[in-house]
Amino acid sequence: MIEQTSANATHHLSCRHVCRWSKNYVMRCHILKTMPDGRLKVLVFGDRNWKEREHISRVRYVEASRVKPIPAQAEAS
Repeated sequence: MIEQTSANATHHLSCRHVCRWSKNYVMRCHILKTMPDGRLKVLVFGDRNWKEREHISRVRYVEASRVKPIPAQAEAS
């Protein structure tokens, strides 16, 4: 089995940071499982939108509409 890393992630998780301001960003992820209620179990890489945090990974349960495949041209670069 191939190790799941940020570099070979297959999907983007859409996120929104809200504080005094709000910022939309995406996090690289792998879909691990579809739950019975329709949510997805994903392995997410990084810590918010900070650089050089790709080694951090966490499992999250999210709504399926927040996860999109990474476009093919982005994978090649």
